[in-house]
Amino acid sequence: MKTVQIVTDSTASLDPEVIRRHDISVVPLWVQVGEESYKDGVTLSTEEFYKKLDGPVLPSTSSPPPGDFVEVYRRLAKKAKDILSIHLSRDASATCQAAEVAATSVSNEADVTVYDSRSFSMGIGFLAMEAARSAVQGLSKDQIIAKLDSLRDRVYTYVAIPTLKYLRKSGRVTQGQAILASILSIKPVLEIRDGIVKVVDHVRTYSGALARLLDLAQEKAGNVPTVVAVMHANAREEAEKFAVLVKKRLNVKELFIGEMGPVLAVHGGPGMIGIVFYNDKH
Repeated sequence: MKTVQIVTDSTASLDPEVIRRHDISVVPLWVQVGEESYKDGVTLSTEEFYKKLDGPVLPSTSSPPPGDFVEVYRRLAKKAKDILSIHLSRDASATCQAAEVAATSVSNEADVTVYDSRSFSMGIGFLAMEAARSAVQGLSKDQIIAKLDSLRDRVYTYVAIPTLKYLRKSGRVTQGQAILASILSIKPVLEIRDGIVKVVDHVRTYSGALARLLDLAQEKAGNVPTVVAVMHANAREEAEKFAVLVKKRLNVKELFIGEMGPVLAVHGGPGMIGIVFYNDKH
């Protein structure tokens, strides 16, 4: 029997089958559209989200309230007193803070440690999966955290943005910047590292931006066996084509294809492709 229960949030982009197989509990973030609020993946499906994304009001996302975490922690406390809760980078969201408030609320029932992934999407998902596997092996919470510290430093994430339309709508770039980029057909390539999102390149075409993702991944991964996730925003077919190229360029030990989810899609829009990976040399 596991002595540590694993929790993450919906931004981890984990497939439902992976969640079930690894016995990971997921707390959904909230999506706000005008006056309406939805739980990511619970009361709002991916298909419904993308319909609303091009509606008159741009959706926004918010961290779960502490009460959502309390409910999950209390349920898990009946199985094990040690809980490890792994979440979206605190530099980008208040999710970790909400989890910490909840952890204090249930301190008499469970020993909850909140772990900052310093990442997004499968950068969180890979950590949650590693924690869950380690818990099944009988490792203590401190031992699991030590493994996550090592893995977190080896996770790289690169994303190609097909249009600045949604970054403009969300206020991440100005309208003038978006118009200029559109005229010049500039497609930004982003890196997410240590919880910070930064632009690492500007490419004239989206196919060129995807090629740049492959170059960056190969530079970091080398020939070492690598675990890879190709993530997309409502672009499964394009992601599958990109995954074929990934297998040709990297020494892929295991590959996942998944949906990025609303938190990233609100800013990058449909068609966005990302690659998340880590070497498996340890």
